Amino acid sequence: MNKKALLGISLIVLFGFSMVAGNVLAQDVTIQTAFSINILSPNTSPARNQWSLLMEQLLPKAGIGISFHESTGWGNIGPRTWAHPLLDYNYIPVYEDGGYDLLFVGWSWDLDLDLTGLFDTLSIHPAGDNHYQYSNPVYDDMLDDYLAELDPVARIELAFDIQEIIFDDLPAIAIIYPQSLFGYKVGLTGIDDMLFASGNQRPWLWDDPDDNIIKYCIPADLREYNIYEGASFYDFQWMQMIHAQLVQREQVTREWGAVIAKNWTIDGPIVGATHPINITVNLDPDAKFNDGEPVLPEDIKYTMELFMSPVMASSEYGNLVRFLGTNDSIEITIPGAGGQLVYRLVTMYNFPLSLLAYYILDKHKGDGTGVEELIATHGYDIFGLPPGDPTIGFNLVKSPGAFMLSSFDSVSSTVHMVPNPYWDDTIISGGVQPFLTDLYITHVMGKDNAISELKLGNYDIMDAQYYPVLSDFEGETLIEGVLIGDPSHQEMSINMKHPILGTGELTPLGTPEAAKFIRKAISHSCPRQTIVDEILEGLGSAATCPFPNVLVGFNDELVPYAFDLDLAIDYVEAAGFTVRVTATETGIAGLIFLSFLGLASILAFRRFRK
Repeated sequence: MNKKALLGISLIVLFGFSMVAGNVLAQDVTIQTAFSINILSPNTSPARNQWSLLMEQLLPKAGIGISFHESTGWGNIGPRTWAHPLLDYNYIPVYEDGGYDLLFVGWSWDLDLDLTGLFDTLSIHPAGDNHYQYSNPVYDDMLDDYLAELDPVARIELAFDIQEIIFDDLPAIAIIYPQSLFGYKVGLTGIDDMLFASGNQRPWLWDDPDDNIIKYCIPADLREYNIYEGASFYDFQWMQMIHAQLVQREQVTREWGAVIAKNWTIDGPIVGATHPINITVNLDPDAKFNDGEPVLPEDIKYTMELFMSPVMASSEYGNLVRFLGTNDSIEITIPGAGGQLVYRLVTMYNFPLSLLAYYILDKHKGDGTGVEELIATHGYDIFGLPPGDPTIGFNLVKSPGAFMLSSFDSVSSTVHMVPNPYWDDTIISGGVQPFLTDLYITHVMGKDNAISELKLGNYDIMDAQYYPVLSDFEGETLIEGVLIGDPSHQEMSINMKHPILGTGELTPLGTPEAAKFIRKAISHSCPRQTIVDEILEGLGSAATCPFPNVLVGFNDELVPYAFDLDLAIDYVEAAGFTVRVTATETGIAGLIFLSFLGLASILAFRRFRK
């Protein structure tokens, strides 16, 4: 090949390379900040601290800058959110004006999907718990139907639709559903894990076939003595095991089932009535306390009167007064064993059976040992005395439930329970007598001690609040780690008055739909599975919407927003912002330079040919 041909080929290659290289460089993009927000997070949870910092790093990769991240205590968070004073503004403003933009927070629930006062327009702060300031007429109308629906099947159908609205609108962006890790001896039977973890267990179905004894160790002292003093979850655990209720959660379904009640009927809702709902309860005539005395309607009414008496300072006072108003709302229509009561609600409530789930005390014995008689003799101070005290004996913890209290040791924090000999006279579960002969709850100090005791066989259940990890049970054959879903969730609350995140007025499009695009971008920027796997060490699951996945009525058809930063950017740009910016200096300038170099080479080649 001659020199001219070789030079020509070389110049053509050089020009082609210059065009390709310039074009490749022109495709380089950088992610620029479209706008910035402020993050507010509580510093009370190490895990939440980690994922809030992770989101602080990831959101800028979707074009959402972070101006400031305040990690602080609840005392500083409340006045910016659900306790905002509304002085300079009649709404919760953005962070810079004393409110918030995006808040990391977690919520605990009962097992019912109770949406009262959460996302509806009428419950916007300060009227209710809607600190999101979310308002959607479609949601409001559907919620009205939901709150008036007493049929469980129809209520769940509405619940599914409501969750779809929140899942799409994202006033709260769900992150994860925590799970608790309990330690169990291998081979225990009859335990509904979810009911146990939420304090709704049916212990008469529990068993350890090896010895018919279960010992459960907990990480806290037992210092509360009766249902009116109780505030600790662990004290409520043993109280729940001895104090039967009119109704209790069924295993598996978690719907309400009869215990001391034989049956019930619900009349309502009655629109415009003083009592829009009436619950008529017929008692099981065979229900008895552990001394053989029948459970009477008088016992139940008196127990509820104490709950609703301010002098008792019960944590249940506000809830009961809200729905029942006064003690007159509970009427005995048929006295005596197998009698009847009517609960007359003063306001609508779509979970009315939960008002029948309170523990029951023995009002009157005629020998001075009934609760009413003890109060008359010794005053209300008796509720501060431990079970077994000479003044009260075990009369404040007399049991109509499956188990009765055998001993309460406040020094070692040990409660020992044995079967109520009269339990099998009831109709509950076909008259099943407890399988266990003994049931213990004991305080054991520290996680290492608890695991060691579990491995040695000295205990059969280790509570989740020791915070074991899955690796603590690896390679073990006699014990196992059991993951149980919590009725709780973690979320990012959105201030729906924020001009970009909420109203969208300061987005380039200036529309609420643009703000929804931004919220979807935030959701797609959240690496939920990474948070579960790496921060929670597997103790959780990716969340779909801000309602725990163990609730009755949870919409399990929804799928979590995928972690996808490219899609997140797409949504930010769909709101009118520019996030992806083509590199200019090395891209377009390089293209121009190299293209001119190639063109000059061709011209030079032409001159050479002449």
